[in-house]
Amino acid sequence: MQATLGRLVRTLIPSNTLDERGGTSTTSVLDSDWVHNKYLLLVHYLRQHWVSYTIGIFTTFLTNWLAVSIPEYVQLSIDLLSSDLNGQYDLLNEYLWIMLILAVSMVFIRTLSRLLFFNPGRAIECQVKNDMFTKLMQLQRDYYDKNPSGTIISRVNNDIHGIRMICGFGFMQVFNIASALSLTPLMMFQLSPRLTLYCVIPILIVFSIVRIGMRFLVNNMRTRQTDLQNLSGFTVASLNGIDVIRSNNLGAWSQERFDKDNRNLTERSLNIAWIRSFIMPVLMNLANILQVVVLLFGGMMVLEEEFTVGELTAFIAYTALLTLPLMGLGWVTTMFQQGMVGLASVQSVLQQPEPFAGRQSLPEVQQKNLFQDGLTVRNLRFRYAEDRPWVLQDINFHLKPGQTLGVLGRIGSGKSTLVNCINRYLVAEDGQIRLNHIDINRLTYQDLRHSIRTVTQEPFLFSDTVENNIAFAIEDRPEDWQEHFPSLLKQAALREEVDKFPLQEQTIVGEKGILLSGGQKQRISLARAMATSCDLLILDNVLSAVDYETERYLLQQIFARRQAKSLLIVSHRVTAVEKADWILVLDEGRIVAQGTHEELLQQPGYYQEMWALQHETS
Repeated sequence: MQATLGRLVRTLIPSNTLDERGGTSTTSVLDSDWVHNKYLLLVHYLRQHWVSYTIGIFTTFLTNWLAVSIPEYVQLSIDLLSSDLNGQYDLLNEYLWIMLILAVSMVFIRTLSRLLFFNPGRAIECQVKNDMFTKLMQLQRDYYDKNPSGTIISRVNNDIHGIRMICGFGFMQVFNIASALSLTPLMMFQLSPRLTLYCVIPILIVFSIVRIGMRFLVNNMRTRQTDLQNLSGFTVASLNGIDVIRSNNLGAWSQERFDKDNRNLTERSLNIAWIRSFIMPVLMNLANILQVVVLLFGGMMVLEEEFTVGELTAFIAYTALLTLPLMGLGWVTTMFQQGMVGLASVQSVLQQPEPFAGRQSLPEVQQKNLFQDGLTVRNLRFRYAEDRPWVLQDINFHLKPGQTLGVLGRIGSGKSTLVNCINRYLVAEDGQIRLNHIDINRLTYQDLRHSIRTVTQEPFLFSDTVENNIAFAIEDRPEDWQEHFPSLLKQAALREEVDKFPLQEQTIVGEKGILLSGGQKQRISLARAMATSCDLLILDNVLSAVDYETERYLLQQIFARRQAKSLLIVSHRVTAVEKADWILVLDEGRIVAQGTHEELLQQPGYYQEMWALQHETS
């Protein structure tokens, strides 16, 4: 039955919320002002499934109407049994059949109503995750400098769970409770207004107590969420820096810090459990309290013949139907409080400003000619914060199509900062970096990445096969990919090593390439860049972990420029840049020397010193 209903519900979910692969759209909320109001943000996600929710509300009301209709026939049946049954067996059978039909119908409709609410809840969870991931991909480096990876992971995995509960079970319970608390008291009032009033008094007392407990519960939930983010952030940071912790003998400190954060989380979780252990028994015993009240006062009314046995039985059944939504009201209150805290956490990510939002992609012809006049850098300067010193100052150069530019400098001279400004990982001032006389700050990421590709000194590999890591940047693999792939491995000096792997190119490299050496990771990253063509290929110290023989071979392949019109090679090795058409020497963020390899060898300074030193050690 559920499989059939599931197929039915899928047809009710609006198709414009799903992409071609079955996922949800990720472009609906990022460009709107709704993200600045968490309630409007929630409404935005809910209204996309209004058809499913509307039918779900109707079926929920119908379920409760069926539920309150059954005690009426229970009353008639019992009163019929209390009288003379002669000639009334057919009427009794009719009542029994009606109750059976109502019960079976209620089971079917209740199942349908749950699917109509739960499926959109899951779809909204998927969409929120997609929206968050899309937003995170658009944010600049300064956001990640302020927010640890563990905190972001906690928001994506834990905080969104509360939103799903609101949009699924919570939203269903709101209408379930609303319809139950409107129909059930009405039926009770029709039977006995006085007895209904007696039942209201303990309900008000219980909910006054529960309301006080809820305040403490919500405060502890908010603090627990922060503690969970802190613990997750420290755990991820510790695992990423496990080598540093071991080499500096910081294991005891790391364990103590983890224990402290874990104790805070445990203490907050125990507080929540203690408050719930106080609230839930009070709510659960409400049914027993109401039954005592009904039996006490209702029994006296039966003895005084103001009530029949059937009416008393029906009233007891109504109190049972009443206590379930009242107990659910406590859960829903807690759920909505927790979900709104999670929604606020998600909102804090979605409302982050994007410095390049609203940029329009260039026409295809203009995009192809974006590097026609090369790369121009004029008076580039950069610092990471206003109160910090300049990392780059007065950087000027022009890289033409077909040229190779080398950048040499010691550690901390500003080489990587220069690279990150050119590929806009870091945002420089307007007009300082141009492609074909167009300021790169006016370009979309798609246009910029189509023209400039970077291989960083810290390669990132996915826990996937060697082949898939190399082909990561290729959207549609060409038909001759399997024929082209071996030559690509050869260009990256990987062919012999990959042949020695257990499954060769289908070998899983592990998380961040943990199963590979530093040189192997760098060469896989280099092969990834070689797999597709671009205008400018930037190599940021990508040969630091390979030996000199492999370096010479790779440089031959790189300078062949099969995949890129121009090259920008950054290194602290002179051998890596000696064949460049023009070389810049950086020191303390400034260009201290520039020229060809032969010209720089004639100038006393860092380049000449490094050439002599590296040739002595090679």
